[in-house]
Amino acid sequence: MRFVLFIANLGPRVRIALASIVILLLITLVFPFKTTIVPQWSLRVIDQSGSPVARINVTEHWQHYLLEDAGHEELLQTGADGRVSFPERTIRASLLRRFLATLSRFANAGMDAKREPYASVVTWGSPQHSTTVLLYDPEQPLISEVVVHSFR
Repeated sequence: MRFVLFIANLGPRVRIALASIVILLLITLVFPFKTTIVPQWSLRVIDQSGSPVARINVTEHWQHYLLEDAGHEELLQTGADGRVSFPERTIRASLLRRFLATLSRFANAGMDAKREPYASVVTWGSPQHSTTVLLYDPEQPLISEVVVHSFR
């Protein structure tokens, strides 16, 4: 009640300024900011002799552990030149959602809660070549070449 009286006794300019600040704060809290989970990832798959490996499956997996309960994947095949390219993976979430998700993760999993983005690529499906897994590390440059070993 005192707060309402305090606001009522303020001048019209001050009330408008306070209302503007509150509205801007609310907009900032609920605006869905974009976060990159993994940037565009282009790879060249080669064998141990350096020759391109054509038509091998490459699957990209990604998930933002804080903001998503399930991961995603996309399967592509390399071209004749052994190349494949995945687009940038992003997610949008407000500051409020991120804060509430952080509280929820900590409540459910404690300090060990995963909150960061995750991505990997797996080369697989060739009877002549080994399966290879690459993990995305945001602190390192993206790996652009994958060497798969031949069983021959």
